[in-house]
Amino acid sequence: MKSATTVLNLYFALHCLCGEIAPTDGKVQTFGTASGPRNVGWYAAGGSVTLTCSSDTTSGHRIVWTEYATNPNGAQISDNTNVLPGHPNAARYQIVHDTATQYDLVIQEVALFDGGMYRCEDLNAAPTDSVQAELIVLESFPNCSTTIGSNGIVMEDQLHFVECSVNFQGNIPPDMTWTGPPPFSVAKSVSKTSIWSGVELFVVRNQNGSFFQCVTNFTQGTPSEPPPPGAAINVPTLFYVYASPSLLVSWAPKNLYYDPVKTYYDVGDTITCHADAYPLPSYRWQNMLTLEVINGQSFSVDEDYVGMTTTMRCLATNEINGFDFADDIFMNVTVLGPTTEMETTTSPTTTTTTTATGGPSTFSTATPPDSSFPSTTTDSGDVSIEPTRQPMVPCGELTGRWQSDDPSATLCLEVVDQNSGEIRGQMRVGSQTFVDIVGRATPVTFDLVGWSGLWPDDAFVSSYAGECHSCDDVEELVANPISRSIRISTGCAESGPVRNGSAFHFHRTGGSCNAEKLVASKPRHVSHYNKFGIRL
Repeated sequence: MKSATTVLNLYFALHCLCGEIAPTDGKVQTFGTASGPRNVGWYAAGGSVTLTCSSDTTSGHRIVWTEYATNPNGAQISDNTNVLPGHPNAARYQIVHDTATQYDLVIQEVALFDGGMYRCEDLNAAPTDSVQAELIVLESFPNCSTTIGSNGIVMEDQLHFVECSVNFQGNIPPDMTWTGPPPFSVAKSVSKTSIWSGVELFVVRNQNGSFFQCVTNFTQGTPSEPPPPGAAINVPTLFYVYASPSLLVSWAPKNLYYDPVKTYYDVGDTITCHADAYPLPSYRWQNMLTLEVINGQSFSVDEDYVGMTTTMRCLATNEINGFDFADDIFMNVTVLGPTTEMETTTSPTTTTTTTATGGPSTFSTATPPDSSFPSTTTDSGDVSIEPTRQPMVPCGELTGRWQSDDPSATLCLEVVDQNSGEIRGQMRVGSQTFVDIVGRATPVTFDLVGWSGLWPDDAFVSSYAGECHSCDDVEELVANPISRSIRISTGCAESGPVRNGSAFHFHRTGGSCNAEKLVASKPRHVSHYNKFGIRL
């Protein structure tokens, strides 16, 4: 019996939500209303979906439902109004025959594996008439996550990720599209049952206040191969949007500088420290000579700085996500001492002439001294010109060979790290063997220095605290030693005596020196010690 064209209507049992994805009593989620041959998106959460098939004839037809979700070769579901009991999902299938031409397939408690192709056909039609459509089942809403915290606080140059994924069943995968502030890169992976997509970004400042958004929807309505006659060509209605937290870009203090920059400062000058940081940092100045701390972005030069060079350190600190970040900068404040006006006198210049009798005759003239230098008058009346002395400044460099005459000592230093002030080298006191020493100095200026060494010959350890300065282009390193020896200890309850030595006045005697050559310059001898540490 010939019948008219069979019409397959796939639609949701629930009302349309106009394209939004929203829960309905925690059960079925609707992605839109289906009408006519259609690919249908569905959220599997225990709800039901109704696929409607109708014929344009009222009699003589044989309507059969077949599904290709669980069996790629097709598994028959029904014959007219009867659900075949042999189908594994027969308990969840129902045929609704409200009118003579209507044969609706209802799938109860939709599960992920229900996704696939369904066909409705009239076997009595000549030729057989059928239509088909895809039921696309999403396991859940897209699962999205990010390394960006809920408060949105991120740090400049940090690496962050934002990603979304969803599992599905059906022959048409959903798509994921990202938007957000550049620069960022996108990656995507699609399989037959899942899709994952994410962005990777290194945070930059112009991303502040922006966010990243992922839209999950269907961009194609048919499989990659040409659909058979009657297959759906329209796109399932799905539009799910995920948005990351808005970015609040922060950065630690960097690029510190100060102003004004001067070779010599005057009393009353205000020096201000600046840093590039967000949130805005707090500032603290520290006098590296006295260790005095000045809280605030600026400090004023007062009388305490007169006649010397003082190293100052500016520390800028801010807090980001509960962690403190800091950076610092060092500077020298040199303030010249006052100039003293010295009273000068001159002695008369005596000129000798010859009289008629041959006797000497004298007269006096006043000859002014050169006024370009301060001058004083000696007891004999002669004028002494004193050149202006330069102010004392830090050495600025420690690397090299140093010699002290009284007490006699040789010191060879090497600056290992300019930023931390780490030093190492060798030292020999008198005619002793050179020993290895390690220590630190004030970074940049190297005006404060300390080191320690172990002298095995006498079984004692010595530490030196010193300062290095330059006056009139002559460098001097003054260091005071303190030592402790265990040589005369005889038991655990005893300790060696402490010795405070005289200050060493080192002067530079050459450039950099090779520590290995210093060791080789004096042969080492081996000392033997008993169990109490006393040299035998």
